[in-house]
Amino acid sequence: MYKITNMSALSETTEMPANLTELLPALLPILQRRIVDYHGMFSMPLIAEMWEETLHRSFEELGYKTTWKPDRSHTVGEDMRLENIMDSRISCKSGQFIAPRELKRDCVKISGSRSTRFISLEDKIKHFSNDHDDFYFCLAKNKKFNNKYKLLVFPSSLCKVDQLTWTESASGKEFKGTGPFIASIGKSMSAQLWTTIPLDYIPYQFEIDCSE
Repeated sequence: MYKITNMSALSETTEMPANLTELLPALLPILQRRIVDYHGMFSMPLIAEMWEETLHRSFEELGYKTTWKPDRSHTVGEDMRLENIMDSRISCKSGQFIAPRELKRDCVKISGSRSTRFISLEDKIKHFSNDHDDFYFCLAKNKKFNNKYKLLVFPSSLCKVDQLTWTESASGKEFKGTGPFIASIGKSMSAQLWTTIPLDYIPYQFEIDCSE
């Protein structure tokens, strides 16, 4: 079963799209079919490089070339971009639905890059807020996977962490950023960024149900 929400925000076009979001109406049926086909073979959630390739192949089927390569690249931010379309650098994410008490509403939590090579908090925030990509394509799901996803598409500028107020946690084990969304950077191991964004903050949302 395919169910699309927020489609009223989009419009079909037969001309070269001015931006990436204009491709979404034509992309969604292709992407949904491929995700459902994946679950015809596999029970585990679609994540990481498999999600990247699924999106890449969906764009190709639509007639748009991307720069994605099957090399398991760990480049910060951009996983692919579309040729001949401005501002089309895409970062593919897997997300988990949560409802943190700090924000008091439904959210999605996503992981970011690591920052061990940056010593100060200021340098870490600057690194995370640099111009690495244009859009996130996040395939979000419940912690207990039920073969249902929500594809969340939003500009990366929406969650730049230099918008937040940063403090050290009471335990001293992490830095925490608060504002219209929240984020954290652990002090141990990889110093990875985790960002939690309210769903009502995200402009494009599409339900993908693979349970039937």
